[in-house]
Amino acid sequence: MSLPTPTRRDLLKALGALPLVATTVGAQGGQGAAQGAGGRGGGRAPVSFPGADVTPSPTAIPGGKPLLTLYSISLQWADYEDAAATAAAAGWPAIGWTVRQGGHVLPENVTRDLPRAMAAAKKAGLQVPIIITPVKDTEAAFTEPYLDTMSKLGLRYYQAPTLARYDYNKELQPQLDVWKAKIEKLAKLNEKYGTTAVFHVEGGAGNIGGGAWDLWLLIRDFNTKYVGMDFDLGHAFFKGGPEIWEAIRFMHRNVLSIASKDIRWAKKSDPPQGPRRSDPSDDWPWTAEYVVPGEGMVPYKMAFEYMKAMNYCGSFLHYSEYFVTVPGKPQPVSLLRPNVPAEVPKDLYVASIKRDHEFFTKLMKDAGF
Repeated sequence: MSLPTPTRRDLLKALGALPLVATTVGAQGGQGAAQGAGGRGGGRAPVSFPGADVTPSPTAIPGGKPLLTLYSISLQWADYEDAAATAAAAGWPAIGWTVRQGGHVLPENVTRDLPRAMAAAKKAGLQVPIIITPVKDTEAAFTEPYLDTMSKLGLRYYQAPTLARYDYNKELQPQLDVWKAKIEKLAKLNEKYGTTAVFHVEGGAGNIGGGAWDLWLLIRDFNTKYVGMDFDLGHAFFKGGPEIWEAIRFMHRNVLSIASKDIRWAKKSDPPQGPRRSDPSDDWPWTAEYVVPGEGMVPYKMAFEYMKAMNYCGSFLHYSEYFVTVPGKPQPVSLLRPNVPAEVPKDLYVASIKRDHEFFTKLMKDAGF
């Protein structure tokens, strides 16, 4: 398959080919309303997705809904059975196992241990719609054992990690293009095993694909049976702000998984209220700070409304990447990789991820799922 380098003309043609999403103009009082009618500095028309004319998601199922999935990185203090039982006790219907170095299943043990993790999930009544892996090309260690084991277990989707980091001292487009042939080879291997690589939008400084746009330009022409995107709402917002709505409208036909974490901007000089991911420039005063879902800048209501509009039924992979206050501890503790129960009591951990599940369940219901 030949994959030409996207040009500005290609991008404009893609924009013209995409269906429009309906918008409604709400009543806005005061000065903002007057300026919003055409003046400078005015407000924007609120976006409405229900009933919009949107091309269905590749994951669409009649009457389906997103599958709320707990990322198992926060459960790495527990063995397979305890992790699965804990997720189920907190209300989660699915788990995404970490199958990578430092995860629940180590790469060198994937053929032996992934079936054990799957059996533990089944015993707890959980689905496993996706696993998190280091596989990003055919040269990754244990690539075929991963895919062969997944195929035998009936697993289709695996999250692929960040491709590499840009060298800002060189032109960026060639650094992106070098991955096309690699992903094409991986796509062919996925076709052999009936698996699908879902490349993660990781918004760290310099990450190839971290802006979402560049990742989409790279993978958009591949068959979504074998290659797609894991659109991370938090990372995409971190890199693109509220304009992620333009991004996801372009990209949703390639989005096979949606990842979730909430963020807000904070001054580096302020006391941290959550785990941080900073711009690499020391003199840049702002940083992205991860917070409890619903307390940051990610507009989850709009996200779930758009999922409903495109009938998205893939995994909604939740990262519990935020601080919790632990009684008796002088500083808050991150819940992304907590040490339970040594640093975080198990009942506090369970209550936190249960709250998260209830938050997303209500959003789904409010969106009409």
